[in-house]
Amino acid sequence: MKILLVQSPTGRPEAPIYPIGLAFIAGQLPSHELKGLDLSLGNDYKTLLGDSIESFTPDIIAVSLRNIDDSSYPVTYSYLKSFSEIMDVLGSWEGIVIAGGTGFSIYPEIILERFPRIDYGIPGEGEDMFPELVDHIQSGTAIDGWSGGRMLPWKQADLGRMAPPDFRFIDISRYTFPDSIGVQSRRGCAFNCSYCTYSFLSGSSFRFRSVDQVIRDIRELEELGVSRFSFVDSVFNAPEDYFEELLSALEESDCAISWSAWLDENITSTQLMRMKAAGAVKVDFSPDAITDKGLKMLAKRGKAADLLPAVNAARSAGLQVGINFFNGNPGEGLWAFLRKICFMFRVRLTLGWRSTFVNIGTIRVYAHSPLAGYMIRKGIVAEDCTFFEPVFFRLRGPGDWLFRLFQKLRRIRHG
Repeated sequence: MKILLVQSPTGRPEAPIYPIGLAFIAGQLPSHELKGLDLSLGNDYKTLLGDSIESFTPDIIAVSLRNIDDSSYPVTYSYLKSFSEIMDVLGSWEGIVIAGGTGFSIYPEIILERFPRIDYGIPGEGEDMFPELVDHIQSGTAIDGWSGGRMLPWKQADLGRMAPPDFRFIDISRYTFPDSIGVQSRRGCAFNCSYCTYSFLSGSSFRFRSVDQVIRDIRELEELGVSRFSFVDSVFNAPEDYFEELLSALEESDCAISWSAWLDENITSTQLMRMKAAGAVKVDFSPDAITDKGLKMLAKRGKAADLLPAVNAARSAGLQVGINFFNGNPGEGLWAFLRKICFMFRVRLTLGWRSTFVNIGTIRVYAHSPLAGYMIRKGIVAEDCTFFEPVFFRLRGPGDWLFRLFQKLRRIRHG
């Protein structure tokens, strides 16, 4: 069958992110004729989609919705307007429309209800389910656990048997922004932070691809002319045995490609130096809170005192460093926000203004996260709150006013 794999448009200019989820789907469909289309790369995405349908004449169009909004407070941008517009374009098309992606998977029932043009929705990981659905459409093959209807059952992919992603299904040369191309070595997360949906989407334990396959992905990217990628794993240095195995393989490979990764603060100076020698150029930490109480209430492991030594060690290893905080976390108030501001200036002034970056955001609460359940139990939101419309866990009063001013100044500075 002819299948058009589409990344839903952002609807505004943004740094392009290579659709690695669709690349994995493409890798599972070797016997079908595929075309990739990232509508985020063009301004007139409705015309681009229409032209692609006319020239390729697909039987199936699969649309990936990565996010429903940008999680930004106090100004939140929704990606559903542009998604709605491409559904309108598909309204007169007579083929089959399939939807999936992480944004879809958090709210599949709501999105299917709002967008009746979608024939089938695949929540969660689609590498096993998508080929089964295509076989069903083509020959009527039965699908285990599915009694019909528009939504397919959840099914985790078997990473040990899964084919590697097809990085050639779409022109990768247009993704030149740092960290816009991803490599995935594992899925799921064992840490279960209170605001996070990783456990819901991919399981509450780490699941691994073979190290050989990961190195194979990196070699292919290098052959395609890619000079830098990012490991999109939730935490690159956990669990430690797999991290050490992968790090050793990176050291032994002859790849000259640069990369970045997200880390837990539980990392040694020696490991950071090994990462640098193996091609790492940037690491990101996501402590999110700055106090021990805040860390505990977010279900984060470690102590607040662990952060600065880890940042110092990464900079000493020659790595750029990013640090992510949230404002208004459970257990943290105005004083914690001021501490985060002071920490930002301290590390940037002492460790390098252009090499050390600090982001302070606000928790966008999503359905299926532990924090969503906490807000319902505490009466912070209504019992029937779906969290589909943006809900933030934030400070009130002067703390909120100060954060709004801080965000306004950052928007002015960065345009």
